[in-house]
Amino acid sequence: MINIQQFGLLACLYVAQGLPYGFFTQALPALLRSEGMALETIGFAVFLVLPWAIKFMWAPALDKYGTRKQWILGANLIAVGCMVGMSMFELSELVTNRVYILFGGFFLLNLFTATQDIATDGMAVSRLSVDERGIGNGIQVAGYRVGMILGGGLLLAWFTVLGWQYSMLLLAAMMFIFTLPAFMMEQRDHHLEQEKLHIKDFIQFVKQPHLSLWVMVLLT
Repeated sequence: MINIQQFGLLACLYVAQGLPYGFFTQALPALLRSEGMALETIGFAVFLVLPWAIKFMWAPALDKYGTRKQWILGANLIAVGCMVGMSMFELSELVTNRVYILFGGFFLLNLFTATQDIATDGMAVSRLSVDERGIGNGIQVAGYRVGMILGGGLLLAWFTVLGWQYSMLLLAAMMFIFTLPAFMMEQRDHHLEQEKLHIKDFIQFVKQPHLSLWVMVLLT
């Protein structure tokens, strides 16, 4: 039996995390260029997504402390607060005099949406059966892409009508709406005692048949 409730929750959470990422990667570069920011500065702004690349560094802490519900709600609500905070300034002011607020705000957005992603992935693995995980993975990819389309293309298309401040507030409102189902999710996580890994465990892992092919796929 398909778990509609869990799939719906996952869809909302993956859309929520795609909203600010889509705005940052698709809409923001065009907006910054329209404000006269140098291409070099816009190019270096890509490093603000670094939390997505190194999120494995704090992922174990999410399993050890708190619950996934607490991490998801906390991360998303802080991200919403960041967007509301940036909406208090005009884009021209942020670009000319307060670029540290602009870039700092988007760094925090990426940090907390990446953290939400860790908790959401963990929830999906623990709550979906083996047979349901394929559908869950499809929902993950589709939901994230829908969020990117809404936060990137759609908001950029309407930016001339909304302006910076209302665009950020609308982005925050959409993320909050897609976070609402998480308030009703069960808080049933439990922490398991994990055995310590040894070098022999790693050796046995890499000796698995065809693992080298998978390593090549992952690296490319």
